[in-house]
Amino acid sequence: MQDDALGEDALWPSDSGGAVASAGPPETGLYRCPQCNSGILLDATACSNCGAPFARTESFVDLTPESTAKKTAQSDLLSQASRNPFLSVALSQLGAQLSGQPLRQELFRTPVVSYLYERGWRESFKQAGFPGIEKEYELAMEFFQEARGKTVMDLSCGSGLMVRRFAKSGEFARVVAVDYSESMLEEVDRRKKEEQCPDFDLVRADVANLPFASDGVDAIHSGAALHCWPYVQDGLNEVHRVLKPGGAFFATTFLWGIPDQLIWAQANMDVTGTRRAYRFFAPDELEWLMKAAGFSQVKVDKLNRCAIIRCIK
Repeated sequence: MQDDALGEDALWPSDSGGAVASAGPPETGLYRCPQCNSGILLDATACSNCGAPFARTESFVDLTPESTAKKTAQSDLLSQASRNPFLSVALSQLGAQLSGQPLRQELFRTPVVSYLYERGWRESFKQAGFPGIEKEYELAMEFFQEARGKTVMDLSCGSGLMVRRFAKSGEFARVVAVDYSESMLEEVDRRKKEEQCPDFDLVRADVANLPFASDGVDAIHSGAALHCWPYVQDGLNEVHRVLKPGGAFFATTFLWGIPDQLIWAQANMDVTGTRRAYRFFAPDELEWLMKAAGFSQVKVDKLNRCAIIRCIK
């Protein structure tokens, strides 16, 4: 690990100085049904193998397991409740929560957070050491040299700060935006249209159950997101699965603001035993989590309380 997260390292992809490969047609077979894992087309209305329905809005396609599951009266009632993030947040604050609806996840499904994200919220991360979105974009693009002309995914894309930049760069054959928050995806779509941004896929998905083929994506970015994932190791396992061999994963997240030796497993729990709204990490913990997910090369850099993570599958 290094303190200077902006420095270069010979182990990591670098600019060869040559021209970027021209973008070919989008790859086929990228998407998988969340119910039966058979290949699907993003513009389909249902899985041709198991009949699972694919809900879609004007902004995105919903490929979460709960959305594509066959409905019963009870499951439909729970589904309606889970679609209300305000209810989930309120229950969490009272010490209860809907199954699979942790507070750290539900906060970002509320429209007010989606509205505020690019109106000061994300910019405030600089106080913790985040370089700022333009510098983070430069670092990600530098690391994604080998993915030029191929497929890049922005996982937990938020309001689309990074994915719009990927699309505008013209450097990738296919750009995919993924988030669990419906309101965030709607904000992505609104800003994409407002900026007349080149088109890209918008998909609602669960990071712990990604509807993508194994070895199907060349590069994955996840900015300021790991601390919000309900089950970090499950999400990292899925990231590793869907990346192609040699694929790149670039992520940023928050570190604890106290000495690493004071970090214990229970530090992410409050005194009542319920989970905090966010999970913070120690650098060594992040390195261990990445290696446990299967990444062959891992580099975790520290900038104040920001971690910049570079991994190769």
